[in-house]
Amino acid sequence: MIQDIEPKHLYNEWKPNAVPKKTSAVVQFCGRDLLCRIDDNGLRLPSRAMFADGDGAFTYLLELDGREYYLLRDETKRELEGFTYRDIALFRTETPREVAYAAVSAWHLCSWYRDTKFCGRCGAAMEHDEKERMMHCPKCGNMVFPRINPSVIVAVTHGDYLLLTQYANRPGATRTALIAGFTEFGETFEQTVHREVMEEVGLKVKNLRYYKCQPWGISGNIMMGYWCELDGEDDTIHLDDFELADGAWVSRAELRESYHGNGIALTSEMISRFAEGREHESV
Repeated sequence: MIQDIEPKHLYNEWKPNAVPKKTSAVVQFCGRDLLCRIDDNGLRLPSRAMFADGDGAFTYLLELDGREYYLLRDETKRELEGFTYRDIALFRTETPREVAYAAVSAWHLCSWYRDTKFCGRCGAAMEHDEKERMMHCPKCGNMVFPRINPSVIVAVTHGDYLLLTQYANRPGATRTALIAGFTEFGETFEQTVHREVMEEVGLKVKNLRYYKCQPWGISGNIMMGYWCELDGEDDTIHLDDFELADGAWVSRAELRESYHGNGIALTSEMISRFAEGREHESV
């Protein structure tokens, strides 16, 4: 998956006194577009030395492989030789994987900073805390930490069949998705599994088993992966055509022949494990 970058490691601890070096990586967005370069060495980000902005314009984000990453929160387009703006969705396909992971994690934080410029309680301008990664309101004391949205990815099985879906209103989508959805307030992850499966395909499930989780920075999620089994023999799919364009039971044999995982998403890993007959193995 995208976060599996060992032996490299992404350090997300806040550094309150961090000052960018000339060689520090700079993450700068215009809308969804990331200022970057893609060449024979893969995805590259510009360095601090390429920008005339003062150090105060840069916000520390993370450290990866000994290099610090900073966010330039001014979204005015820059013109740097050899660099262009590319949609952040590039994290799905570009290498090195660790740089793609850093970029999409930076997008997560960039989106949070955009959304916390003003206090949601009193409307005053927010300030960055000096000791931790948190925005606070100098007027009313409101504190806002980076937002993480809990959600579930659900692999519904029925013997040697796996339920696959296709998202609606998403250009280019194919029938390679699992049931997914956000956890609502006052709801456990297990309740989310039951609710989302019923809402999207009209089926009851049983024997829920947690698999593993994945940070998904493109939408600020933490995704909890679950296996479960169809409850009963009626496997008729009642599709929610607002959420989904298609849904079908796909055999393990067919998946072995036709499915090619991307090695990026939790969804892909779970489908691949089912195809290989490894869904009951512990991790």
